[in-house]
Amino acid sequence: MLFSNPKKTAEMKKIIKFPILLAIVAFALTSCEKSFNDVITNNPNQPTSVPPSLLFNGVCNDLYLAPFGDNEKWSQYFLINYDYYGNDRYDFGSGANYYTTLKNVVQMEAEAKKLGLPAVNPYTALGKFFRAYYFSLMSLEMGDLPMTEALQGVANLTPKYDTQKAIFQQSFTWLEEANTDLAALIAAGDNSLTNDIYFGNDLSKWQKLVNTYHLRLLIHLSNRSTDNPDLQVAQQFTGILGNSSKYPLMTSSADNLQYNYLYPTNLYPNNPGNFGYDALRDNCSDTYVGLLTKFNDPRVFVTSEPAGALVDSLGVSPASFSVFMGANPGEDLGSMYIKANSGKYSLLNRHHYYDTYTAEPSIQVGYPEMCFNIAEAINRGWVAGMGQTEAESWYKKGIQESMSFYDIPLTGNLSVYFLHPGASLGNYDSYSVPVDFTTYYNQTDIKYAGNSTTGLKQILEQRYLALFRHSGLESYFTYRRTMADPNLKSLGGVPVFETGPGTGNSGRIAWRFQYPSNELTANTSNYKSALDSQFGGNDDISGVMWILK
Repeated sequence: MLFSNPKKTAEMKKIIKFPILLAIVAFALTSCEKSFNDVITNNPNQPTSVPPSLLFNGVCNDLYLAPFGDNEKWSQYFLINYDYYGNDRYDFGSGANYYTTLKNVVQMEAEAKKLGLPAVNPYTALGKFFRAYYFSLMSLEMGDLPMTEALQGVANLTPKYDTQKAIFQQSFTWLEEANTDLAALIAAGDNSLTNDIYFGNDLSKWQKLVNTYHLRLLIHLSNRSTDNPDLQVAQQFTGILGNSSKYPLMTSSADNLQYNYLYPTNLYPNNPGNFGYDALRDNCSDTYVGLLTKFNDPRVFVTSEPAGALVDSLGVSPASFSVFMGANPGEDLGSMYIKANSGKYSLLNRHHYYDTYTAEPSIQVGYPEMCFNIAEAINRGWVAGMGQTEAESWYKKGIQESMSFYDIPLTGNLSVYFLHPGASLGNYDSYSVPVDFTTYYNQTDIKYAGNSTTGLKQILEQRYLALFRHSGLESYFTYRRTMADPNLKSLGGVPVFETGPGTGNSGRIAWRFQYPSNELTANTSNYKSALDSQFGGNDDISGVMWILK
């Protein structure tokens, strides 16, 4: 058409404009809807990723096992005497659940990868340590656990349980790999780790911790070292101890994994702010104080208060061993409360624990414990080429390092402080106590009796004293495994844990914690299979897990 009708052309323009207008409106509406959806589903104020260092910091904080709680009562270090606030019973419920922490470990590793860090980096290396630490700790409390099929999210909501033996074997593999990875990172001068609350981002200290913790886990297998040769417990211990260049270990308490308190953000659980509430509701245990006084051990002057009623009745100095007395953990709480409030039992030392907000660091894995673990391994004949001389050397180091923690000199005078009778916090009577390590060590009960059952008992008693208020349930775990050792069971365990009406559970020390209650409904089949294979179908706190058989 060369020419067009003007009227028809105008009408056609109107017709064409209308669908174009509809298309424009539709496009605009679609764009608005998409923008609105973007706003409500992609909140710009909500992060879509987290720096691995932030997750690392949280995982590190979960390593902290605080003093002044049930762990210390179940380790029979001190006791609660006022039933309104608790009791000293071994009526265990669910064990600790660290699966959320372990999920954060997985995410920490993923975020490190997103940052473009190499496949081997500090976060993946320490992720292996964290897996070993948290899985083994939960297993020590409960027994078999979901491990290989765990941490998969919605991909597997019903993970099967791995045996306790498999958990320990895998933990050793993780620790071995963590040590190798850390060695490579240190050699390469890697400095990508940040936000470390324990070691100031020092990978060499983490490597020492990895190997020191490896020794702790091997010690926990003391009852299965001979009937499970595939575990190679003695060989692993010899390999680590005999190759310090490949497996560096802690060399002093400066290498401790310890939680340091900082006022006013992180306060020691006992402090001036809660003294008025807790001061008389807790008292020392005879299991702990009894060993100290039996050994004429100066640590009692730092950790405990003299029992005022004994000071008065005996007419002796408050700085005398005879006036320190702990309660039997099995005593009825009503009776214990009356005696504690009438000055018949020792209390936590006011000057050391309550006078400030930062008291002392809380050791999670420490050098003194490592010394005793090595001494025990040598005593048991696990370390090729080492005998009584080496065992005694490590044993003495452990004692000396523990005393040094409390600023007790090898020889000289120790200044001690006790709350003045009837006075408020801050008013102390001071005494000078002569101390001499050689004299202390040469006592028959202290001087190492050789690589024998008696020598092993001495090592474990000193280990118990060194772990006062430290390392969570480690002393409870140690008592439990000594009760599974025929030679030490005949001694009543090490140390002897006391029982009675106050400890409940029909006068028995519980041997394990129960599984989280939601396993019964959320993972029923695997939960029941785990109970059937271990404890005759019952989630029994007196059930004997594999490691103790």
